[in-house]
Amino acid sequence: MRRLIESDWHWCWLMMLMLKTAAAEKFTLGYLTGSMRRPGDLNYQRPGRVISGAISMAVDEVNEKLLGPMGHSLDFVVAETYGQEEVSIKQVAALWAANVSAFVGPQETCVHEGRMAAAFNLPMISYYCRDVASSNKRVYATFARTRPSDTDVSRSVVAVLTHFRFMHVAFVYLKAPNHDFSRLANAIAAAAREKQISVRAIQAYREPYLYENQRKNYSRNPFIDIVRETYKDTRIYVSVGYYHDHIGLMLALDAMQLLDAGEYAAIGVDVDQYDAGQAARYLSGPLRKEPSPRALRAFRSYLAVAPSPSPSYPVFAAEVNRRLQLPPFNFTNPLLSFGGGKVIPVEAAWLHDAVWVYARALAAVLSMGEDPHNGRAIAAQMRNTTYRSVMGYWVHMDECGDAEGNYTVLSLDGSKPPGLYPLAVLHKHAPVSIII
Repeated sequence: MRRLIESDWHWCWLMMLMLKTAAAEKFTLGYLTGSMRRPGDLNYQRPGRVISGAISMAVDEVNEKLLGPMGHSLDFVVAETYGQEEVSIKQVAALWAANVSAFVGPQETCVHEGRMAAAFNLPMISYYCRDVASSNKRVYATFARTRPSDTDVSRSVVAVLTHFRFMHVAFVYLKAPNHDFSRLANAIAAAAREKQISVRAIQAYREPYLYENQRKNYSRNPFIDIVRETYKDTRIYVSVGYYHDHIGLMLALDAMQLLDAGEYAAIGVDVDQYDAGQAARYLSGPLRKEPSPRALRAFRSYLAVAPSPSPSYPVFAAEVNRRLQLPPFNFTNPLLSFGGGKVIPVEAAWLHDAVWVYARALAAVLSMGEDPHNGRAIAAQMRNTTYRSVMGYWVHMDECGDAEGNYTVLSLDGSKPPGLYPLAVLHKHAPVSIII
């Protein structure tokens, strides 16, 4: 009798093991990225070469902490786009034919790829695309993004304008190959008009401004002509570009003595995350160690809106650097022999977050017994959720699947060394509020 009972328990255990094994499933992400250049292309920046370590990091974490304990696993395959929309579209179709479970990406564009994902009923979580059109869930039913959209950034900038009652403004923005901010600038201008802010002018400059405080470089300052053409129509400028471009605008305003009476001011919109350890560079630029007296004087009439800093980012960046050198990427680190690493942009954090956003939604669908390959069911679990970003703060993903960014207002601080420092935090409750 005892042998029979032991035998029964043995077969019961085997059956449970077989059932668990049968239920286990591997889910595969199709990672759309641009890490290489087409022959003859010398301009594409290949952002995948500095962010891709984040996806392998996130996948390993998900397998260890979430899907692994559930008896499932997550993997990814790499699809190269060369930064070209046509190739990106073809790769989406190829990944669907390869039976991936979800798309992570694409790198630059998402309008057509997002519609394809909806047609295939597969989730697409973008870590790079900001296009406003993708927020329309009637068309992009399975699309979500961890990079804040142009609309999200616009709300923050308009909140600053309305808070200080800046109701008549002019926009200047960078429009150069691989550095085109026209879509973001126009989105902010549209949001400003909705709040009855008069947009007096919108002008583009054609190349980034690298301030050296040399006469030959100063003569190439594109903002001199822009300010001359617009200063009679507005007293508030909104500059959309890189932090060193904003220096050029402030020096142009100072050169025309428009800041002397305190009647003119500028707001710089930065797309790169604020680096508290490099506060001085926002006044000095990338080619100087210390800000000039002219810059210090000019920046008394300046505010910046930038993605909030992340205290934990250096640790994350070091791990991404390490993983960039490992399979399947095997990217060399030219600074390794000097003990250094590549500069890891904030897109790496958005890529890491994208994997976790999908994994949590997948786990929720699995727990409810629903079809884990139903992209619309996965997307529904991603929307209206709040998650903790790898950057250390909480992020809300709204009803459109758009992650809301965390932004900080920066200005001079007379009690600290020359540089830009946090002045206020933007909170995205309705309405957007500024906490100083």
